[in-house]
Amino acid sequence: MVTNTDSHFKGNPDNTYQIIRQKSKIRKVEETNMPDLTDTRVKAFASKDMIHHKKISTGKSNPNIRYIYILIILLMLTITGNMFGCATQKNQQNTLKEQSEYRRAMELQKQETSIDIEKEISKKVPEMTAEGYEKLGDDYLKRGNIGMAFIQYDKALHLDPKQTGIRNKTGRLFLRRGLTDEAMREFEEIVKNDPLNAPAYEGKGMVFIVKSDFDTAKEYFRQAIHLDPERWQSYTLLGIIHDRQGEFEVAINEYHNAIKINPNASILYNNLGMSYYLKGEYEKSVEALTTALKIEPANQIFYNNLGLALCRLNRYDEAFTAFKKGGDEAGAYNNIGCVYMREQKYEEALLAFQKAIEIKPNYYVKAHENREMVKEAMEKQIR
Repeated sequence: MVTNTDSHFKGNPDNTYQIIRQKSKIRKVEETNMPDLTDTRVKAFASKDMIHHKKISTGKSNPNIRYIYILIILLMLTITGNMFGCATQKNQQNTLKEQSEYRRAMELQKQETSIDIEKEISKKVPEMTAEGYEKLGDDYLKRGNIGMAFIQYDKALHLDPKQTGIRNKTGRLFLRRGLTDEAMREFEEIVKNDPLNAPAYEGKGMVFIVKSDFDTAKEYFRQAIHLDPERWQSYTLLGIIHDRQGEFEVAINEYHNAIKINPNASILYNNLGMSYYLKGEYEKSVEALTTALKIEPANQIFYNNLGLALCRLNRYDEAFTAFKKGGDEAGAYNNIGCVYMREQKYEEALLAFQKAIEIKPNYYVKAHENREMVKEAMEKQIR
């Protein structure tokens, strides 16, 4: 029997149905392995069968905040990998290949552009200082030109090797491309010159997250917090690790610690909401995700997370609205169909997928495959 979402589903269940298949969400944030630090791309929780979402806007220009934000997102998406799918071995091989190509490309770009850059700078700014190059690098980074940003930071460090702030940015750029060895060398150089540098310890912790050495990562994050109790990013990353390890109550406490320091960060409420979701406390999950959307009302991932939590409370009409705000109408039907399928509500799933196809006939490429998958599940249920 169709639930209280009958008003959404009209169509012949014998028609073609499908669930869109997309690349693993772990890679969705455009960067390769490790982030450009921010939303936090955030603890994003979405089935790989669900429609893709636009990249979340960080809303801030601070490069370090942006780095943490994206890191959080990538990591949180891996938490639900066992439930909804994870990167394939081929994807991982492609990532390693991309990293190798990026190393070569960065060196080549550095060589090919250095002369032109010098000419451009000599016209605009006759005498550049390390601070000047850093500012220029920040400007390039804001525009998404990572290669040029790296070149400017490298020039700044050539003039003043002890600029820990610039070296920290360079390390995080390496992390953004998944180049962990290079990133670690930068952070270790910082600690060598400044043993009390909290951001460097945080950076080292992020390196160990990428290497899946979570216990070591936690040690570095705690060290960063010991040196700087206001490092809300480190609290957030600790929360992500505890979520990854299934220690949801501990993760919730870490997010609350971060919120006390930075109560206006939408990503923290999103992460908190998803921790409650994973713990099975769906009312609290809805409450936290609603708060996240009050701060960042255009965030599509937050809406889709909210939709998942509402489904767990059988509030399907509200979930459909949330999914729709997180994408479009066809995607909303597809998403809620995926939820129904996971809950073994196969008739409702078929109706939802049919409605999605009626709205966008060419949108889903796996219709026949998924139709057969649902029908097979229904036959097993009858037996």
